[in-house]
Order: sequence, then C-alpha cells, then structure tokens
Amino acid sequence: MSILDGVQRVLALYAEGAVELSFTDVAQRLAMPKSTASRLLNQMQHYGLLDQDAATRRYRAGALLSQAVRASQAATPLDEACRKVLARLSDDSGLTAYLSTLNQRETVVLQRLNGSHPVQVLSPPGSRRAASGTAMGRALLSRLTQDEFDALYGADPAQPLPVEGKDCPATVGELAQRVAQTRADHYGVAIDQAMPGIGAVAAAVRDPDSGELRGLCLSFVSFQVDAARVAALRDSLMRQVAALGRELNDPYWLA
Repeated sequence: MSILDGVQRVLALYAEGAVELSFTDVAQRLAMPKSTASRLLNQMQHYGLLDQDAATRRYRAGALLSQAVRASQAATPLDEACRKVLARLSDDSGLTAYLSTLNQRETVVLQRLNGSHPVQVLSPPGSRRAASGTAMGRALLSRLTQDEFDALYGADPAQPLPVEGKDCPATVGELAQRVAQTRADHYGVAIDQAMPGIGAVAAAVRDPDSGELRGLCLSFVSFQVDAARVAALRDSLMRQVAALGRELNDPYWLA
C-alpha cells in the first residue's frame, strides 16, 4: 500500500462522518496492522492533515485540510441563492435540508441546515453517496443530457450497478427509467431504500450559463412521516425550487 493510498483511505473515514479516530479505530476499520496505522497517522499529523488531541490521543481532521476544503468549496452565487431556499425549507418543515452536487456517480453534500425537529438526519458536508440509490442523486441525474448520463453509466441497459439497498436500481436500464420518471415529475423521492429508516424528497436546478448543477432536498426519519406529510413536503419543495429555477432562467423550470 502506498502512502497516498493510506492517506486517501484514512480521509475517507472522516468524509463518511467520523469526527475523531484513534490508531486502533483506523487499524480495525481499514483492516490495517496497528503499527502501520500508527505510523501513517503520525505522518499525516506531521504534515498538517490531522491534529491530535493531547489528552485523548485521538485524531481529528487538521487545520491545513480544513482550510483547503473551505477554499475549494467557496460558495458561488448559485450556492448563495440555494442557501436562501434551504433556509426557508428547513424553517418551514423543521427538517434537515441539504444542498448537494454531482461528482461522477456520487452526490456530494455541500451545505446542511439543521431543522428544529428533535430527531434529525445528519450527514456532514463532504459526505458522498452513490447517486443511483437516493432521491437527491436521481434528481441530479435527471438534469443531465443523455450524452452526459451515458458518459457516466454507459449505454448498455443490462450493465449491473452495485447493490445500494432495498428497491434501488440494479441495472443501468432500471436507473434510466427511474431518472426519466424523476425528470417528468420534477422531483425525486426515496424512502427506506439505500438508507433504511430514512426518507427524502429532492429536486434540482441547473444554471443555464455555467452549467452548474445543484440538488436540494429535505430528509426525514421515515417512520415519523405518513403519505400525506410526504406529499406536503414534496409540494413545498417543488414551489421553492421552481421559484429558484425561474430566477435562474433554468429552462427546465420555465417550461
């Protein structure tokens, strides 16, 4: 294993939501010898990628890494416009609202606004999930051209996809059908699919000038929401995102 491979694997643990890790945690989760994990973490600390708590000896993402992430995720005018919509959605519903984008076959969380509801669905900025298995992912994929979709997944409808969870598309053809339905509906919904116990409704906008793509969603604990509540959340999301789309002159929302 190269040093860069080891660094990538450790950073992926933080991207998945870890806040602090010991060298034992890293060794166990990455099936790595403890001596290798300790040496790797020490090197990452030396170069500013990780910070170590003097009392607990556990590691957090380092200041240098945090500064680089903030610089790479500097808010664009589109992000600022989306954040205003997120705030309204979160305030009105009490739920967690997310802003994400598409990176190859994965969604990446850019912003998260916590709602007032006592039970929240929390994924930190930077979190990634396969686009095929989520409402957010299919909403974003629905805004791609056919050529862009084929560049990501290929044109063979029988090509299998990694199993993401219950009732998720198993082939490219199944995904294409779900994406087409999402495009026609102008929203995506997923409940107890890639994330058991979790539901979400999502819609996406695309800046016609820059081509930037952003998805907005409301996420909830599925057993606390009935069909009527899901419909109300969907309608609220659609109104807000449609208004944003019209402000952007996004042809999809002007039609």
